This record gives sequence, C-alpha cells and structure tokens, in this order.
Amino acid sequence: MKVAYLVLSWFFGIIFGLLALSMLLTKNWLQAIALLLIVLLLLPPLAGLVQSILGRAIPVWIRVVSIVVLLAIFVALMNINQPSSIYKSPEIEARFMEMYDARLEAWPVAYQSVFVDTSYGKIHVIISGPEDAPPVLLLHASGVAGWSWIYNVEELSKHYRTYAIDTLGDAGKSVLYDLDTYPPDGPAQSALITELTEKLGIGRADVVGASEGGFIGTNYALYAPERVQKLILLGPMGYAGTNASILRIMLAQFYPLKPVQESTFRWAFGDDPRLNEGFGEWFRLLMAGVFPRKARPTLFTPEQLQGLDVPVLLVLGKKDKLVGDPENAKMQAQDIPDLRVEILDSGHLIGAEQPEQVNSIIIEFLGVQDTQP
Repeated sequence: MKVAYLVLSWFFGIIFGLLALSMLLTKNWLQAIALLLIVLLLLPPLAGLVQSILGRAIPVWIRVVSIVVLLAIFVALMNINQPSSIYKSPEIEARFMEMYDARLEAWPVAYQSVFVDTSYGKIHVIISGPEDAPPVLLLHASGVAGWSWIYNVEELSKHYRTYAIDTLGDAGKSVLYDLDTYPPDGPAQSALITELTEKLGIGRADVVGASEGGFIGTNYALYAPERVQKLILLGPMGYAGTNASILRIMLAQFYPLKPVQESTFRWAFGDDPRLNEGFGEWFRLLMAGVFPRKARPTLFTPEQLQGLDVPVLLVLGKKDKLVGDPENAKMQAQDIPDLRVEILDSGHLIGAEQPEQVNSIIIEFLGVQDTQP
C-alpha cells in the first residue's frame, strides 16, 4: 500500500509540475501558483520539507482536501480567464495582421480582399484571376492562412478564378463570432463552405486543399458532391498521421520555449530556406501566441472514402513528417473510386516547397485551357 501511495504521489506530482511549468511559460501566474502548491503536497521530498518546516506531519485527509480545493481554484481561474480571442493578446493579433498585410503586398497578381458574414463568423477570402474563369477554392494548411497560396496563385490565376479562404478559428483575418461555437464536424464544415460559396456566387467549383484544408475539402466533397467538380489534396489530414502531428504542435504551444519551437518547425517543415523565410516567423508566433478554435481532423473511414463521388488527385511528400509514410497514406486512400496519386520529393507544405511541379499537376489534372490572351 505504501509503495503504491509513493508511486501515485510521484506520478501526479510530476504531471502537475509539468502543467505548472506550462502555466508559468504562458504567463498564467495564479493558475501556476495553485498547481505548484499541489506539487508541494504531492511530491514526497517536497511534502517532507513542508512537514519539517511545520514541525509535524500533515494528516493525509488534510492533504487530500487541500489538493481538491486547489484543483477547484485552478479550474475556476481557468474558467474566469476565458479568452475573447484566439490570440493571447491584442499585440500578438496586431503582429499577425501586420505580417498578413505584408504578404498581401507581395501577392503576385491583382486581387480582391473580401469578408463574408456566415453563421459562424466573418470569413476572409483573397480573390484573384479572371472573373469569367472557372472557380477554384484554395483551402490552406492549419495555422498558415490564405496568404500561404502566394507560391501558387500567379500560375493558377492565369487559368482560374481563385478563392483563397482563411479558415475560421485559425490565425488569419477570418473572425469567429463565438469562440465556443465553430463547425464541430465534417457535415458542419461542408455546410459552412456551401454557405460561403453561395454568398460569393459560386456554384460548382474545383477544390484544392492543403493539409487540414484537404480534410475540409474532403468533407465538402462528401457532403456536398454536387458543388465539387474535382478535388486536389496536398498532404491532407484525415488520411494518416493526424494524432502525432497534433500532439507535437500542442507541445510547442503549451511549452513555448525557443528550442521546442525550433525543433517543432524543423520537424514539420524541414530546413528549406524558402519555407523558413516564408513561414518561420509566422509559425513561431503561432506556437507562442495562438490557441485555435476548430474541430480537429480525424481519419476518414473506408466507407466515407468509397462515397467520394468526384475525381480526386492526392499529392504526397516523401519527407512529410505530419502525414508520414506516403505509401501508408496512399493505401488509406485506395478506397476512393476515382483516384490519382502523385508522390513528390517534398515535405509537408508541398505547394510552397515544390510550386512549379504542384502548379503543373493541378492545371493538368483540372484540364482547363489558358484563359489569358
């Protein structure tokens, strides 16, 4: 019994200690104090030190009651300090908007920046290309916003009317009306994209989705197939690798130390200088200052993939750490009735790392002729 008690004390003491460290690093001072007091009561050496200072042993029941009370205080503090924004501070939000605007200044073609009111929030869309060209929806990877298509939009806009959409609840210009109310699942995500495209005057469109955008695009094709012409997935979530990716990035958010952030960035995106220049500052600030509000991707079932009633192009990277082994993802996707797979020598952000190849593959797959004179 005594051994079990010591093991549990050490186990929970370490768990609460790590959580206290996270609170300190994220500047939640009162929550950190409550957790550190719990650690003092739990870890045997610290508990022994407290007892020696007091000059007598603390009864077990008092320690248990104290821990319960401190946990209740911690939960209450977390509930009281509910954020009003996905950004940890107005200064961090302002920095994101500054970086976003700088990227729009470098947008290589003429564009319109529009905001569309929807059931969940105001969605920002960057629109480029001829008004009479076929529409293509561009759904970005988690955390990088619609500007991330800057590497592809010049070529694509020669052939299509492109709509680069900022995902609600993610870093970018789109704004949730209520942080606790966002599309909770695939059908809701599809309904939101349908609402958005209807308000933009878009009927049936081709869809290109990168990473999490591929997950959203797949749901759109599943639940609104009459609105999707063809679907292109660049290293999509929902086909492999989801849980490990989420845990790794969550670790960087809860422990925003520079070594953790740097290792996470290299793990996710590799050492490509162009990616570091284009995404490095944004992604590091994301890990330190943003807690997105959106549904996490889950793996699609074989039955769901069998129900995809549109032509699908799946583009995978040989060095993609988030999706993992491209052969595994390819096997997961084999249930799609009309499927083409391309595997490139790339990491996770395939469209940015291999833009020429990706642009060429997209244009060839969609089969649209050049609309420019």
